[in-house]
Amino acid sequence: MYKGSVLWGKRIPLPLVKKTLSNGREIETFRDLPETMYGALLRSAEKNPDKCAIEDDLGRVFTYRELVKEVDLFAACLVHKFQMKKGDHVGLMLYGSSEFGIAFLALVKIGAVAVVLPTKYQEQEIDALVEHADLQYILCDTDFEEWFRKYKTLQIMSCKPQEGELVFHSLEDIEGQAVIDEQGGYEDPVVMMFTSGTTSQSKGVILTNYNFLHAAAAYQACFHITSDDSAVIPVPTYMITGLSALFGLFIYAGGTIYMHRFFKADKVLKCIQDKHVTFMHAAPTVYTLLLEEWNKFPKLPSLRCLACGGSRMQKEKIEKIHEWLPHCEFHTVYGMTETTSPGTILPENAIESKHMNSSGIPIPGLNYKIVDENGKELQAGETGEIMVSGANIMAGYYKMDSGLYQNWWLKTGDVGYFTDEGYCYVLDRKKDMINRGGEKITSIDVENVLYQIPGIAEAAIVGIPHKIYGETPVALIQLEKDISVSSKEITEYLKKRLAKYKIPSEIRFTEAIPLTPNGKIDKKKIRKIFIEEEKQETI
Repeated sequence: MYKGSVLWGKRIPLPLVKKTLSNGREIETFRDLPETMYGALLRSAEKNPDKCAIEDDLGRVFTYRELVKEVDLFAACLVHKFQMKKGDHVGLMLYGSSEFGIAFLALVKIGAVAVVLPTKYQEQEIDALVEHADLQYILCDTDFEEWFRKYKTLQIMSCKPQEGELVFHSLEDIEGQAVIDEQGGYEDPVVMMFTSGTTSQSKGVILTNYNFLHAAAAYQACFHITSDDSAVIPVPTYMITGLSALFGLFIYAGGTIYMHRFFKADKVLKCIQDKHVTFMHAAPTVYTLLLEEWNKFPKLPSLRCLACGGSRMQKEKIEKIHEWLPHCEFHTVYGMTETTSPGTILPENAIESKHMNSSGIPIPGLNYKIVDENGKELQAGETGEIMVSGANIMAGYYKMDSGLYQNWWLKTGDVGYFTDEGYCYVLDRKKDMINRGGEKITSIDVENVLYQIPGIAEAAIVGIPHKIYGETPVALIQLEKDISVSSKEITEYLKKRLAKYKIPSEIRFTEAIPLTPNGKIDKKKIRKIFIEEEKQETI
């Protein structure tokens, strides 16, 4: 077993305590945490009441004192005017604006469960999630209001963020409402988020206040975040990175958050430049898009730390980022919605680490192990399924008894191994391993070699059915702008570096690699593209 408290305890002071929760679950977490994320807001406001808490891309600025006031007013509105109560399931389908932040914290205060819905989903996809989540209310942007009118038992509150006054003020007259006492508690569920599987397979992940608080405290300790730091949120707030690793972390730490409703690479970089942002956490795809704007923003001296999660970051991209921002540390993060974001973090600057290709070591309060197909724990260097347990692991899946989560240990579905020093190497998703005639192919191995070819911006290897071998690897590739590379050139390159059975039997090019709403490469969709096109060719 690999214990984060032991591995990080050699690097930073860790004021950890052991707690036994009401359900008998034992966790190791940080001392003196507030009871809720709303309590974290109050603590930050008490320390720095006049510090900017949130500024959005509509030019609206809220100090911590003002943010508490708005959250309290909206919480009172939800209780007094809409009769919302503790435990209610409230859909939240808002773009990344001040309204999202205020609504989320107000729901935390009253003890309701914020069911965060992806704004990139289509109506049919949202319908499946609404039915699964047992919603009683929906807080949405007016763009989505009509989608919910067919639900006769669902109370709808819609708004359209705009410059000037906070739109909740026009939603209802919330001035004069009696301020309510906080209803939420340490062990209460506060969020339901859906995994990035297909809609029918998406699992509703239930996260508690203590999950969010531990995740925030761990990030703060590992990245040395203080109230002097600031961050721009370059990913949707319906993603766990946006909600926990950025919004939750900075409310907890008392820093400044810059919120954008929609992602644009140049807009994010201009915000970093003009607002002197110090920290950013994003997915590899975001960093790829930011690198395309390198020439417009050659220097960003305020940035001191970058984190990357969501999926694996290639060595070549880390080197490019270091060339661009040599003063800035880069840390890989491995986590899931089920881990409230952080699972492992590379403790040192990636460019200086001999473990650059790893995902780092378990965060304080989490324990990891590697098991074989029979559940037997494996030793360092042995490959198997990654399992995790600890303080920021979800309470469970909503209305689902899953064999993936038993005795507080979660099967991640990822295949990897640990080194003797406790560094985790994630090799592939278990379901993405390719079995070509009995020989196993790890897609990451092939993708790593592809990224060594100049001009390849993104690459995805998937397995598709084959009449003889059962499965065969194929590649979908996105080239950098104004770059031309042929499939023949790629194949010849691979022949010199990979075993023959690992070389893709087909290579196709695309203008953009398909992504899930959570920003990860959508390998299921890529498989479907190859299989359907193959069927059409045989007709």
